[in-house]
Amino acid sequence: MKELMNPGEDNWGIRRLQNCILNIAEYIDEVCKREGIEYCLMGGSALGAVRHKGFIPWDDDLDIFMRPDDYARFREYFMKNGDQENFYLQEWGASNGMVTLSKLRYNFSSLLEKDLVDWDVHQGIYVDIFILHDSPDNRLARMNQYLWSKYLVAKGAANRKYDRKGGLVGLCLKILSLMPKRFLLNYALKQVYRYDGRDSENYCHFLGRAGLKKGLYPKKYFSSFKPVPFESIMLSVPSQVENYLHDRWGDYMKLPSLEEIKHFQHSWKWSDKDAFPGYKESQNYADEAFLLA
Repeated sequence: MKELMNPGEDNWGIRRLQNCILNIAEYIDEVCKREGIEYCLMGGSALGAVRHKGFIPWDDDLDIFMRPDDYARFREYFMKNGDQENFYLQEWGASNGMVTLSKLRYNFSSLLEKDLVDWDVHQGIYVDIFILHDSPDNRLARMNQYLWSKYLVAKGAANRKYDRKGGLVGLCLKILSLMPKRFLLNYALKQVYRYDGRDSENYCHFLGRAGLKKGLYPKKYFSSFKPVPFESIMLSVPSQVENYLHDRWGDYMKLPSLEEIKHFQHSWKWSDKDAFPGYKESQNYADEAFLLA
């Protein structure tokens, strides 16, 4: 694996993890450039590109957006011609060509997350691929899209036995955990995807932590994409990345508290050299069909 990280101190003990992630991102970027597929950094990864010219020092993941057609082309290329010796495309909540999200994972690595450690799934170090959907201008239609997105998020948490004790959320997760793992999956995904390709003012990413307001972005922010320095390589961001970051975080140059940092970290145990326990070269993982956002 190439050393792609810029020189610097490893105050958080994750630079080797970040370097592995960066190698995955470089591969995605190379495929997208070669195949004319558009993508862009999103969330904290876009923030890192602007504020730190690379990873946020304590960030242990990397997230990108693809629009549905671009993701479909990326998936088709990877399944036919991709480097499947080194990488694995894990699709969460897959149904009839739709997904809640995808992860491109490095085969010869491990990144264990507590709510998945007992699952028969690929658990290599990864880059998240989120789908940037068209969102309708009509408020009722948008609310329909939002509520079904949050259903998918909640059902995924229930499937993974996410522990939220007490309160209404805890009760809802307990009820959802009693339902079949793929209950209403296909219908819910159709409600999320149904507006793609329609003329509207906004994109959305409701299949995540962001609420209705912060998960909605003017399309003009993503009218084009531009390469920017990210560690020692160049990765793509939205043309109006500063506006996107302002809408998402307000004063995005302000550093978060230590408590906020811990809340958003994903890794529990990881290795950039050893495959995770249970790795199969056949890449046939029994539980993956049930993973949701």
